[in-house]
Amino acid sequence: MKKYASFIIYSAIILFFASCGNSTKNNAVPMPEDNGITLLPYELHDVSRLDEYGSESPTLEIDMSVLAVETENPDVARNINRTIAYTLFESDNENIAEMCDSFVKIRREEYMELRPEYIDSREDAPWFNNSFNISCEATIGYKGCLNYIIRSEEYTGGAHPNGAMTALNFNTSTGAEIVLQDIFFGDYERRIMQELVVALAAYFKVEPVTDVVVKGFLINDLYISNNFILGKDKITFIYNRYDIAPYAAGEIVLDIEYSKLKDILK
Repeated sequence: MKKYASFIIYSAIILFFASCGNSTKNNAVPMPEDNGITLLPYELHDVSRLDEYGSESPTLEIDMSVLAVETENPDVARNINRTIAYTLFESDNENIAEMCDSFVKIRREEYMELRPEYIDSREDAPWFNNSFNISCEATIGYKGCLNYIIRSEEYTGGAHPNGAMTALNFNTSTGAEIVLQDIFFGDYERRIMQELVVALAAYFKVEPVTDVVVKGFLINDLYISNNFILGKDKITFIYNRYDIAPYAAGEIVLDIEYSKLKDILK
């Protein structure tokens, strides 16, 4: 994510009085499957105001609902949580709750840099209102792997918010993130691309199914995304806005059933 600058003392004082928030560590939740995995939910809501005295002050609103992972083997949990923390915050600190708190603190400080501009102008500009939301969910997928899905949305002014879905898949025996080479073999890239073209044509409801026809809907060439979910019966490739198609196309999710990939599936 972003790199952060240092801030002068008066901003820290303003930040203390102009923000409020709460966080909750909920009870541990065992996964439905008896696989020794427990989820540790952490929820956080925080609101910062550019003008602590103005009832109509613009705000930064942050909502986070994340999941840390606990396993019978602490090394496995450490590997999983480090990958989650790096994906969310570009940090190797596996303490998810601590990283959420740190992230909010930094975003508050960044936001308060806008205060002098707002106080001077009192301009009722929409971009002074900012928001950031993260939610996470976890399921059990292919051969007992852990699917961890992150949904985020950020608004920092402009015509619309920016959102994304990011999927991680973990080997529950080692905590290692699973890559495509771990489950496919041989000429798997060519075969997956063939199925992706078919899936994309079905998504846009076009025929005939050819590269040329499908490319007419795209701004970038179709590729095998590293953003995928290893479900129990299918693999799902995720393309966020602007990855391959215009913003108006939305998030593109392409499913390929494993039955169509039996010849390359380990």
